[in-house]
Amino acid sequence: MKLNCKEFAVMYKSGDVSKKVLLDVRDANECSGGTLKGSINIPMAELETRFQEIPKDKEVYIYCKSGGRAEKAEMFLVHKGVKSTRFANPGGYEELKELF
Repeated sequence: MKLNCKEFAVMYKSGDVSKKVLLDVRDANECSGGTLKGSINIPMAELETRFQEIPKDKEVYIYCKSGGRAEKAEMFLVHKGVKSTRFANPGGYEELKELF
């Protein structure tokens, strides 16, 4: 499900956060500038080999730098059976960090 950054932040923060996963698909170099608290980092380039690390029974909220990789990651995860996914596009980390 495509959400703008404000919708993404509101939906993530509402309800039981323990039933949600915040997935950062930026590369390590981009993450050196910071991440959203509680997020797990699996760079887009590694997602195919590491997607098993993402719980299928939780809502997955995906973000990147601007939205493009998050959208691709969402399509990949849905194809792999992760049913409840949301991604931030347009926007990304820089906008989201102000909302978290």
